[in-house]
Amino acid sequence: MTALHITRTLARTDITLRHGNVHHALAAGLACLLLLCAAACTAMAQNVEEHDAKAAFMLKVLNFVQWPGDSHRDLVIGVVGSDSTMDALQRQAYGKPVNGRNVVVRRMAVESDLRACQIVFIGAGERKNISPILERLRGSNVLTVSEVEGFGQHGGAINLLLSGGRIRMEVNPHAAERAHLQISSRLLSLATIVNDGN
Repeated sequence: MTALHITRTLARTDITLRHGNVHHALAAGLACLLLLCAAACTAMAQNVEEHDAKAAFMLKVLNFVQWPGDSHRDLVIGVVGSDSTMDALQRQAYGKPVNGRNVVVRRMAVESDLRACQIVFIGAGERKNISPILERLRGSNVLTVSEVEGFGQHGGAINLLLSGGRIRMEVNPHAAERAHLQISSRLLSLATIVNDGN
């Protein structure tokens, strides 16, 4: 039921109440309340599924990226501005090494030492901080990942976008090259390739 339908039903409830049919009004009001709760729960479930899907995608991507020297004992994922994605990453990464290395997920602030991570995920809520974060990471070997439209065109390496109920991946190969990261051709073949500024 849409918000318009719910509004109309509530209006009919008010009319019924004024005419004295209290029981019918209460029943209609309760039905509307239940519909609103159901809609909220559905939206929450969809949101959880999106974060879980993006977390799973990100962990799979790690198998197709090579860092310079590749001698890190752990793969550290710093998450900026998305607690839901961080929680999903922690659940899915627990006890599941990638290429023999543990995956460590940390909550990071914008002003944190992001260069201490191998991957930095920037949540949608940090849209305004994307440019400053990318500028601070310039010259580092950090793989940048986000979920914000246009992230790749602004110089980010990998963008995970929800489209038609599925996760769509964009990759900016030049951004990866600037970070001296090697992304497998297999991964590139599954992605939409974007470049700086377009």
